[in-house]
This record gives sequence, C-alpha cells and structure tokens, in this order.
Amino acid sequence: MIPLALVGMSYREAPSAVRAGLVAMDSGAEGPAAQLLEAGEITGVVRIESCARVEWLLASARPSWAAELFGAALIGAAENPDRLRPRVRHGAAAIGGLLRVAAGLDSVAQGEHAIGNQVLRSFERAHEAGTMCRNLHVAWRGVGELLGRARRILPQGRSGGVQALVVQRMPDVPRDAPVAVFGLGEIGRATLRALADAGFTAVESFNRASMRAFEGAVQRAHTVIVASGASQAWLSLPEGAGRRVFDLGSPLQILDAPGWRLTPLDELLDGHGAVLPESEYAALDAECAAGAERICQTLLAPPPSDTLAAMTAMRTEFMQNKLPGLLEGLPPQRARKVTSEVNAMLHQFIAAARRESP
Repeated sequence: MIPLALVGMSYREAPSAVRAGLVAMDSGAEGPAAQLLEAGEITGVVRIESCARVEWLLASARPSWAAELFGAALIGAAENPDRLRPRVRHGAAAIGGLLRVAAGLDSVAQGEHAIGNQVLRSFERAHEAGTMCRNLHVAWRGVGELLGRARRILPQGRSGGVQALVVQRMPDVPRDAPVAVFGLGEIGRATLRALADAGFTAVESFNRASMRAFEGAVQRAHTVIVASGASQAWLSLPEGAGRRVFDLGSPLQILDAPGWRLTPLDELLDGHGAVLPESEYAALDAECAAGAERICQTLLAPPPSDTLAAMTAMRTEFMQNKLPGLLEGLPPQRARKVTSEVNAMLHQFIAAARRESP
C-alpha cells in the first residue's frame, strides 16, 4: 500500500474565500491536520498553498481512511457553508496528482514554474514545523527530481500564473498609463515583472510601509493591482470613477472600492488559461507518470536491514548503559515506570521506521 493521500481544493472546486477560510481553520492547534497527527491517524502532513489552490498531502498507514476523515472535516467546516467537496486521492493517484500540480499541468497557465517552487517551499515549511515523516521526505525528493526534468523540457517555463491573467485583461491600457501595485510578496513581484515584460513603463509598487505614498498614487492611477496577503479584507480605495482594480488576494483584500471596476481573483481564474503545445504537454505528462512510478517503488521497498539493526543496537545501548545512570536518585517504582515508558517509545520509533523507511 502506498501510504500517502492528497486532499485539496482548487479554483475549480471552491472560491478563494472558502479556500482561505479552510487554510485559516487548519492552521490552529485544533485544526484537522493537528488532530489527526495527535490521534496517530497520520504520521505527517504538507499543506501546499497558491492563489489557485490548497492541497494537503497526508502520510498515513491507512491513507484512504485518513483522507476521508480529513475531507469530512473540510466539508463540515463552518468556513465551507455550501459543503463544497474536496478532491480526494490516495495511493498512487495521490502521488500522480502531486507531481502534476508541481509540474504545472493542473495550473491555469500549464507548465508554469512558479507552482513547482511553491510546492518545494511547502515541504520546507512542513520540515521546519516538524510535520514531516520518512514517506513525505521520499515524496519531497521525488518532486525535486521531477522539476529538474520538467525544466529541461520547458527551460523558460510559463511566465503564467495569476499575474499573466492580469496583463491579459489590460490590452487597451496605454503602456505609459500609471499603474499602482500594492504588495511586494511573491505575487506582487511577479506582477511587476509581468508588467515590465508587457511594456508598461509607469508602474509604481508599494507595501504597508509606503501606505501614504500608495494613497497618493491611487489618486492618479489608471489601474490598481492589489497583491497583499492579509487574512481578511482591509483595504479601502477612494472614489474610482470607473477605473480598474484587480484584487489578487485570497481572501480578497479590498474592503471597499466605490466606483471602481473590480476584478476579483476568482473571476481571473475562471477565464481562459494558457495551454501547452501537445508535444510539450505529453512530455511533461510522461515525466509525471515515470516520477510517480519511481516514488511508488521507493515507498514499497522494504527498509534497509542494516539501518534497523543499527537503531535496535542504539536502543539496547541506551537502555542498558545510559538510562540507568540518568535515573539515579529516583524511587524504584518511578524508575521502573520511566524505563518502561522510554522503552515503549523507542520501540514505536523503530516500528515506525520499519513501516515507513524506503
């Protein structure tokens, strides 16, 4: 059995407000991921977020059951009032879905490189948060290897992503018209590059530290693009008199924009994306299939016996020669209880390594 599951919602399954709400719900100590970890139903989790999707990669000895539990939590959450259902995949299908996301085959702009970088950073954040396990490390390595191959097929990748969709909506905007971009995170910087590549010459960028300058720029801007990342709507614009504003936030960042022609993120994502030529799509698809097969083989391989033997020897050494000295001075009954608990914990570690190590 392949011990991984993938539960997610893209712009196709749920609007940005619902996706953002579910991410916020899951980020706390009482979120479904934390609860499943505490209950031992999953051994690790990686949450992948982008402007167009959120995916949870779960590691579990019972992946289909863990995926159903997690999916049910998302469906029943107050942040999902319409009970929208996530996509649930487990086993080899989960690995295939993960790699297709990383390669950009499930993106609005097929073949974009940005989503692959976001997937890798998601694994890095999970590693820092301590929610990684051996099986997720195998998937992480597999994603990195796939992206190396994918970028040989598409060396430049797509400039795509939501910033390209914004530029597509600005064909009649004069290239010397003032454009104000608020937000200097990843999406904001990508938007600035896309505007420069498209020939816009009067673009100014701002963040909260330059809020006063932004307020002045809005008064004269032909178009405003908001790419901040607050957890809720907060930005109010003055009277827009028919001018255009794009809100790329998830959740939306604009609280009030009287008179502006607002294009929210969901409307951008519902438009036409960029499709790869058939030959390049087929090549990336084949790499995803081959990469998924390699990951599956690694996950199904028995753990190396020498590693397990070394771990067992280390446990014996610790229990016989190190722990007794650490317990000196404790009452005998307490020392026996501590010895029993430590031995049981170390046994569980070795058992988990036996189940999950490639």
